[in-house]
Amino acid sequence: MPKPRSKRSQFLKDIDRWEIDIHYFVNPKGKCPVDDDYLNDLKEVPRDHKVKLAALIRRFAETGRLKDEQLHRLKGRVRDFWVIKAQQHRLYFFKEGNDRIIITHGFKKQTDKLRPEEEDRMLSYRAIYNNLSLYK
Repeated sequence: MPKPRSKRSQFLKDIDRWEIDIHYFVNPKGKCPVDDDYLNDLKEVPRDHKVKLAALIRRFAETGRLKDEQLHRLKGRVRDFWVIKAQQHRLYFFKEGNDRIIITHGFKKQTDKLRPEEEDRMLSYRAIYNNLSLYK
């Protein structure tokens, strides 16, 4: 049986129907960057900010939309990626079909410009996700 490439967001456990199925990227070693390195690290994301991010994820899953200041498409090399924003906290994702997204990772943004290493990280995660041979 192949290794999982993603897992459903734990914030969607009690939702029966959703417009957008929200998954987190899981690398071939089984590590989930958005969950393991970001959301579950209280130094990175305090509880009150995690609650705000969870509410945005749930609303996006249920309705398929968020306000413009909470969701937008990126530009440049990462124009296939989108961002969910709650204050300085960001969750980055790409779409898989029309009704599924894969959140690759998150971080607390310090400056207005997206750093090139973050762009590289996004592109790397998507390339890993799309390489099915890594998950056998």
